[in-house]
Amino acid sequence: MTVPEPPQHFRFPELLPNTGSVLLSADQITVKERVTCEVSFALSRGDRLVVTGPNGAGKSTLLSVLASELHPSTGFVRRPPGIRLGFLRQETDLPLHRRAGEAFSAHLDALVTAGLLDSSDAIGLSHFGLLRARESSKRIGELSMGQQRRLDLAMVLATKPHVLLLDEPTNHLSVALVDELTDALAATRAAVVLSTHDRQLLRDVSGWSPLQLTATTVREASV
Repeated sequence: MTVPEPPQHFRFPELLPNTGSVLLSADQITVKERVTCEVSFALSRGDRLVVTGPNGAGKSTLLSVLASELHPSTGFVRRPPGIRLGFLRQETDLPLHRRAGEAFSAHLDALVTAGLLDSSDAIGLSHFGLLRARESSKRIGELSMGQQRRLDLAMVLATKPHVLLLDEPTNHLSVALVDELTDALAATRAAVVLSTHDRQLLRDVSGWSPLQLTATTVREASV
């Protein structure tokens, strides 16, 4: 008789931001033809910001600017030295030919080598409860979209970021894991910026500070 595997339990790492007053700020950010309204805000420890707006309003573009992956057309993004930022993109760019556990270990090694993470702070993949051992040994291309999304999330959290940027984080995740992630985001002391179309998640974060992107309106988030 085969004994079923026990359910996995998601474990969110302790994210302890610096105590500085501002971890991430945006000052009158626009991106030509993509973010047409000026965006300004400042995030401190424990702040929450949910970015909303119709398709094409520039939500993913804004998060890419905040992550310094895209230059704004106007305005500035400021992040003090030493502040670690974790960015969960809407689409994965994982190396499909590598085994999941090997890719995660290489990611940790790169963080330590770059001086972004102390080796004593490194967390193994099994800690997060996101992939089983047999899944970690598979090539990433053999994993389901949900399992790939879980690996993406583990890699982001492994940086132990002071600021979390989450672009449609519930894509391909189970309802149970979404609930666990929502609870973890409510409790973490990191600053969090979230963009989502998920109606349930939007209801769950209805108490967060909103930042609405539109084609013509200038909005300033008060966090």
